[in-house]
Amino acid sequence: MVKEFNTALRAVDEGDDAYTLKFKVDGRELTAYKPSDGQLAMLMVAVSKHVSQSTQIAGVIDFFVSVMDNTSHGYIVDRLMDREDMFGIEEVQAIMEWMVEEWTGRPSQPLSVSTQ
Repeated sequence: MVKEFNTALRAVDEGDDAYTLKFKVDGRELTAYKPSDGQLAMLMVAVSKHVSQSTQIAGVIDFFVSVMDNTSHGYIVDRLMDREDMFGIEEVQAIMEWMVEEWTGRPSQPLSVSTQ
């Protein structure tokens, strides 16, 4: 016998202010959506003390771009991949801390993925 699990269907209104954050990076407006419980769990794993710093950084970046709308996602990835662009992990970390505070309604603990 095989145990089967089914996920309940939930409609998420991506236009709902409770789920959407708007912010600007160098004058460009970006949109992020509140993460699912699964996405938050993956972020917690990524920044745990049991993984290397490079894995932590990769996990934070993956999470960060995964909560963006398509246009914002492309903009952020293009900036991060441009070796001449100074936008990097420190900026991502600051934005992520603000997002977590907004989504949870309480100040977040700083993410420990800053570069040496």
